[in-house]
Amino acid sequence: MDLVIRNVRIVDGVGGPPIPSASVMVENGAIAWIGEEAARPRRHVHQEDIDGRGLTLIPGMIDCHEHFIADGGPENMDHLFKDSPDLFTIKAIANCRRALLSGVTSARDVGARFAINIEVAKATAAGAFPGPRIVAAGEWLQFPGCWPAELTRRTENVEELLLAIQEQIELGAGLIKVGVTGHSPEGDQLSTMGPAALEVAAKAAHDAGLKIAAHCIGFLGSRQAVEAGADSIEHGTYLDDETAALMAEKGTFLVPTMSTWDWTLRFGTRLGLPKETMEQSAERSESAKASFKCALDAGVRIAAGTDAGGSGARHGNIAREIELMALAGMTPQAALEAATREAAALTGIDDVTGTLEVGKQADMVLIDGDPTEEPAALRNVWAVYQGGRRIF
Repeated sequence: MDLVIRNVRIVDGVGGPPIPSASVMVENGAIAWIGEEAARPRRHVHQEDIDGRGLTLIPGMIDCHEHFIADGGPENMDHLFKDSPDLFTIKAIANCRRALLSGVTSARDVGARFAINIEVAKATAAGAFPGPRIVAAGEWLQFPGCWPAELTRRTENVEELLLAIQEQIELGAGLIKVGVTGHSPEGDQLSTMGPAALEVAAKAAHDAGLKIAAHCIGFLGSRQAVEAGADSIEHGTYLDDETAALMAEKGTFLVPTMSTWDWTLRFGTRLGLPKETMEQSAERSESAKASFKCALDAGVRIAAGTDAGGSGARHGNIAREIELMALAGMTPQAALEAATREAAALTGIDDVTGTLEVGKQADMVLIDGDPTEEPAALRNVWAVYQGGRRIF
């Protein structure tokens, strides 16, 4: 069914100020017209007709760092170790729905056991169950020392890494994800992959037409990933001025995933998490905020990502991630654009979605409130449209 939303405040994601009152027409799942209500073409067809007074229409949001196979919460890591492939799939179906209902119409899934996320991405694309438009990485890829070996595709050398990348590509991966940093038993930061392997991995991904995302929680590894050609630094908890300047020069995105430490700080004491865990999260929060400011000052492109399912953060809470970015120094509008236009550019789907423009897919969210004034308004989702179809 076609759609018209009348007299609505529009934040189109293109970069200009909100349009106080306009109307949008959708035909065959795409945006067909945007303009003043008085000038709207009249069509004698059946269409959903919404009076949007008091509401704000924004592009469908994009979470650039999801792990749909897991729920988040205090026992998340235990479940990542112990759950069966069937249970991972069931959880992914439920978490896709949660994300979509929160206004996340597209997402990157940057790592799943058994590469289940690739099949999940194919299923949501086919309409087998409701969920975002997903670009999936397949398995996490690493040399020893980044993540627990049982969770990942662990490789020991460049040849094994190339084989693992090729396998993800053959399975249908839409991007490649590598782990670049770790910590010694004494807590010192380590670069686990090194420049030569990173360069090979980046070239393999780019030769296949894919982007490569680098998990980075360390100064040296982050710098090496940027130098090697990574398209995004995931987490970026420890960035210095030189690395941030290089990211800006090369167009490398930062996906800050502030929800990871925020979840622990907000709920950890109530859940009885160890004092050491709470102290580590507090330290990381300060480092992450300092790195985020460093990136902002350098002009680094930033895309929103929650790390839902890869940490305690739960799916369906992208509003909190946007709020955290605003609290850390972005304007509310820029923080929203990090989850729309900029996220679409990183994901490689900006020709399809990410902004409200004629010809693009009608991925749209109606919000009760104005998120360019108060990011928390993004929690007040009034309706979600994906390809012009109303989800709820």
